[in-house]
Amino acid sequence: MPNSPDIVEQYASALRAGGYWRRDDRGVIEVTGADRADWLNNLVTNTVKTVAPGDGNYAFATDVKGRTIVDLNVLVLPDRLWLDIDRRRLQAAMQHFDRYVITEVAKLTDVSDVWQRLAVCGLELQPLADRFAMTNLGAMAQLQHAAASIAGVDVRWIRHDVLGLPGAEILAPADSLHAVAAAVEDAAGRLGMARLDAGTVEILRIEAGIPASVADIDGDVLPPETLQIERGISYRKGCYLGQEVIERMRSHGVISRKLVGIRLEGDVLPARDASVLHDEQPVGRVTSACRSEAVKAVLALGYVKSARAAPGTPVIVQDGPRRAPGEIVALPLR
Repeated sequence: MPNSPDIVEQYASALRAGGYWRRDDRGVIEVTGADRADWLNNLVTNTVKTVAPGDGNYAFATDVKGRTIVDLNVLVLPDRLWLDIDRRRLQAAMQHFDRYVITEVAKLTDVSDVWQRLAVCGLELQPLADRFAMTNLGAMAQLQHAAASIAGVDVRWIRHDVLGLPGAEILAPADSLHAVAAAVEDAAGRLGMARLDAGTVEILRIEAGIPASVADIDGDVLPPETLQIERGISYRKGCYLGQEVIERMRSHGVISRKLVGIRLEGDVLPARDASVLHDEQPVGRVTSACRSEAVKAVLALGYVKSARAAPGTPVIVQDGPRRAPGEIVALPLR
């Protein structure tokens, strides 16, 4: 079954000009206190204590066995840190981080209901930002951020190519989000940018090969398996919780499984955790799937044993009694 006409139109608009959508799936934990940077640096896979205000990093927080507790964006402000986390993992993240505040001066506060956000992406990103005096947005590095004003409301722009297209997120006070959203929607519409439904966002994300929190990154995953090593793991920062396991994977050159794309025959989307088979032997699992507009077929993300992860490798996805032939494909597709 093909995607609906609305999704097809939104997808085309996103690639041609861009799109915008609400990011109600994300929350923010605020960390204050004199020891906040050093403390967090000891608990995540990427560098924190040398990151300057206005910059940010993507990272994983892991347990002692190197398995992922949560993946997060760390945004550094002059007097605080913002931990940008999937809302479904906020409680687990708070519990995990609180456990390791021992003698350090660091305080965690869930401010998810204080700050809410929009996301924008596409080729018209900079012209959109120009309308709100964010003239340098396109030149900013990933997760760099800056204060600005939209509709008289103080907001924060974050450069974030979350769908593999030029992108940004706009954090605004929750009680003013409606006014900010109306101004952004009006400006985006004038530039030919479309409002994107969740289904369209998911297609663009999967085609870009970007793993999502919870769906593709859960407690069974070791950070290097996501292939987000360059943006999410520092091998030079020193010790942190779970570092021994992750460093051993690097030094031995061994990643037992990898995140891959899987193109499937048929129209049915496989369920999460459907088995991936090669020569009738289990070699992995599916984590998310869509009906791709780029390849006009079902496209899944999943983890497959590294020895069977090369593009072109034939596989079968077993979802209960249903079997769908397919093959491993290289990502991103765009």
